[in-house]
This record gives sequence, C-alpha cells and structure tokens, in this order.
Amino acid sequence: MARYAEGENYLLKYITEIPNDYKCAVGLILGQISSQKYHVIHFAKTPQFQDDENKKSGKPLETMKSISEVNDSWVADHARQTTRMLPGGLHVLGLFLVTDEDVLNPFHSKLRSLLTAINKILGQQNYLFGNNTNEKLILHYSGKNKRYQAKTYDVASLSVQPVDFKFIQKGSKWMTFECEYEIDHIYYLNKNDSEGPLKKHIKVILDSINSKLNRGLILFDNDFKDVEDKIDNLYKKKKTARGSSNKTVDHVENKPILVTILEETALHELPDTIELINIGGQIRIVGQVVSKTWFNSKTSIGEVIQAVKEDIMRSLATRVDMHWDSLTEEELGEEINSVHEPPRRVLITLPECNVTISDYLFPGEGPEDVKASLEELLDIVSHGDLEVSDLEGQTDISQYYQDSTGEVESEDILPQIATDPNKFKFFLGLGTALLILFISIIFHLVGN
Repeated sequence: MARYAEGENYLLKYITEIPNDYKCAVGLILGQISSQKYHVIHFAKTPQFQDDENKKSGKPLETMKSISEVNDSWVADHARQTTRMLPGGLHVLGLFLVTDEDVLNPFHSKLRSLLTAINKILGQQNYLFGNNTNEKLILHYSGKNKRYQAKTYDVASLSVQPVDFKFIQKGSKWMTFECEYEIDHIYYLNKNDSEGPLKKHIKVILDSINSKLNRGLILFDNDFKDVEDKIDNLYKKKKTARGSSNKTVDHVENKPILVTILEETALHELPDTIELINIGGQIRIVGQVVSKTWFNSKTSIGEVIQAVKEDIMRSLATRVDMHWDSLTEEELGEEINSVHEPPRRVLITLPECNVTISDYLFPGEGPEDVKASLEELLDIVSHGDLEVSDLEGQTDISQYYQDSTGEVESEDILPQIATDPNKFKFFLGLGTALLILFISIIFHLVGN
C-alpha cells in the first residue's frame, strides 16, 4: 500500500493556520490513491461537536482542548456526509490532527477508535464505496513545534507504518472524464409485496441498475481501451498523417475525455417455463446522471472504469437517501399514484484546484444554497466566487402528475409517461394500474 503522500502548499498553509483559533482540531483528508501514493487535494476541518442538551440550553460552543474530547461518531458521520459529495475515485483518505500532544509516538488509542469508527460507517452503505482500503492516513501538526508527521493505520491488521508526506508547489496533473448516464427503469411490484415500504423497493431497483451497469462496456472518446493502460496515454502526442508536416499535434489536456456506457439491449432466450406474476403496481425511474470524475495521470483505464460506475451509483444512492429522509409520514404511507422528485446534482469547483465535488439540491433550491453545506462539511467559506455547475437543471413535473393519475385509453397497454433526461424521477403506481400491468406482463412474455 502507499507509503508516500503529497499535497500542494495551500494545504500546508491551511493546516498551519488552524492553531491560531483552535488548541485541538481534527479533520478529514480528501484525495486519491494512485501509483502507490496518496494524492491529497483538500483538508476539511470537522465542525466542533455539541450535544443536544447543551444546544437546547443555549450553552456557547466550547472548543476542544485535547484529543480525548473528540467525538468518534461525530467525526465518522462527517466522513460519511463528505463522501457523498466526492466523485468516484476520490475518498476520505484519513484524518489530520492539529494539537501539541504527541499522538503518533506512540500511536494514540483515540486515533485507533476514530479511524475504526470511520471505516465502519463508510462500510455500512453498499453504494457509498467509502472504503477503498483498510489503511487510513494520519497527519499530525503541532503549532508549538511547527512540525508535521504522517503515518498510516490499518484498521484490519492494526499495523502502523511511517509515511513520507511532502508539500509541493505544484502537484500531479489531473485528468477529467465526463459521462451522461441515461436511466429508464421499470420495476414491477408483486401483489403480495406492493404494500411494503418504498425504501425496500428502491433498494431492489438500485441493485438492478448496478448489475446492469457492471455488465456494460465502456468507451473513451468513442474508442475501446486496454484496462491495463495508463490514462496519460490518452493525452500522448499524436503524429500527423503521412505526407504532412513532421510536427506533432497535442491533444488538448484541459479537454475532458468522454465516457460512453454501452449496455445490453438484446433479449435473452426465454426459459422453458413462464411464470405469470400478479402485479400490484410499478415504480419507474427515469432521468440522467451527470458524472464528472478526476484522476491522477498514472491511473489505469481499469481503475477509471470502476470509479465512473461507482460515481453513478454513489450519486443515485445519495439522492435516494436524501429524498427518503425528506418524506413526511403521510408521504411514506401513501398508496396512490405519485411522482417523487429526488434532489439534483450540482458540481462545485474546489477553490484551490480544478477538481469538482458534488452537492445535491431539492426542487426550488438554487446554486446559492450550496454555501451552507460547503462551509459546514468542507470548511470552505464562499465570498461569492464559487464556480457551481447546475448541469442537470430543474424541470416542470406537472406533466408527470397528469400522466401518473390520468385515464388510460383502452387501446393502450401501458400509460404513456413522458420522459425528461434532465431530471431524475420516481413514478409510483399502486392498485389502480393492476389490470394494465398484468396485461402488459402477459403481452411481453408471450409476444416476445
């Protein structure tokens, strides 16, 4: 595993200024592991913890004086929420700690419990892809001694290893990959299960989408690539055609590489026996996921393929979780045709580098609403100079309500629900479409 780490000088400036305001502080290290090296892009100080009792009483927030005061679950949840914002291929690599206490020699037991808590919470959600490795990076800075030291801790083997951490003027080159993934997925609810919670059905849908995604073929700028190749080969100089000048032509390095996902469309052979299922409803998920991922130039094509798929699934799962948490008790228990509109993804460029991270906005919210989460989770204070890309945009969903509740003509097998690739929707129809769906199932099974 990686034993070297590098980050640009703006990160050193950030961490050395923390002792001016805090005697003890902890935060997340964000970045990517590639070519046996930690490539660090951002430090995000964890907000100070205050329990509910002190909040209700209006007691002023007290800063920590010692590492023993750090709340494990608070830091772990910070890691979980921050991971939601990261594109595929980027992770919470570990923790930085600012204190004059000697916490690495020997390795402090509090660090072990913190890193174990982070590893546990990031591993609880299948599609968060939070744990790319059991080895976590720790960076300690002492404001008194003006020195820093780094080590790794393996939460599985409990081993501690030294790390050569360097801050440099200019870091490694990052390459951009963009993908627009279209989804139009219908999930039919068995009559006996149709009254179960919506969250259970959505999990099955996510599993199905992930399975389909993993079977897909990936093109880079409309071309197949060997999974063992390094991505910097995509930007190699290309020779001009024979008979022309001997000069070479550079691929524009700032131009994103287009990722295209080809999925199976051919019908499989019918089984020997056909089972007819009594359908109690359907859930249809329609829309487009905009994916933008960043990689160190020494990353392999195979690693990019895996990370792009993880980015799509991480984004879908995050939206579902946020939408589920926002539903009222009445909405959770509704048994009528309804349209659910989960939050959309916006991309924010980190101030000190070109890498973008994500935030998610509910209907009615705009790019200005990302400021609060950036300040709380990433410790980025905006002064109106944030670069926010609202690529997925908002749309009028009234047509979906009309389509999901309207009458179906007798010659139609299924309701004709219009699709809009700029939005991500749930269509939930229970009870009223039973006969239509049942006929539709028979049609597809027999007709094909």
